[in-house]
Amino acid sequence: MTDRELRDRAADQAYRDHATDVYRVAYGILRDPDEALDATHDTFARAWERWEQYDSQRPLRAWLHGIVVHLALDQLRRRRVRRLALPELGRDAVGRIGSGSTADPATDVVRRRVVEDALATLRPQARAALVLRHYYGYDYAQIGAFLGTGSGTVGSTLSRAHAALRERLGGPVEDTDPATVPTRAPDGATEPPEVLR
Repeated sequence: MTDRELRDRAADQAYRDHATDVYRVAYGILRDPDEALDATHDTFARAWERWEQYDSQRPLRAWLHGIVVHLALDQLRRRRVRRLALPELGRDAVGRIGSGSTADPATDVVRRRVVEDALATLRPQARAALVLRHYYGYDYAQIGAFLGTGSGTVGSTLSRAHAALRERLGGPVEDTDPATVPTRAPDGATEPPEVLR
């Protein structure tokens, strides 16, 4: 088997194993399902191109997360006008119901919308730090490596982000039901469409 065939096989397996996590990080930063899907595909294309740079002694997921964070932040830098969240009508009003603990599905949709709106007001680096810390458990040094900053800066970024969310949500961030913090696309998908097939 040639080197290219081995790389193709390894990259295909990486996509099957990690596309969901890469998509969630991309969506956590970009807050747009189409852009997150593009960033996911770009991440695996970049990984395939640079496969020889991957250190097999380190976790593959962390390497891919580093790539997607940089791509998503670059994408946001290129975006001249921040796009607003997709309208609630049609696509996402029904799809986002079901993971909350409330008896009334409408309450669940409203809570998710409030949290998503609060997250959308944060700087992209703050959203990235929140997703990487609270959903994937990376330590400050790892997040700093992804974002190209020091662990002290990560700590202060997270502190400011928590304070901003507390202010906007009117209570401790830690008391927020994790099911209401959307890291999924508004249509309810937690994986890129290709993975859902």
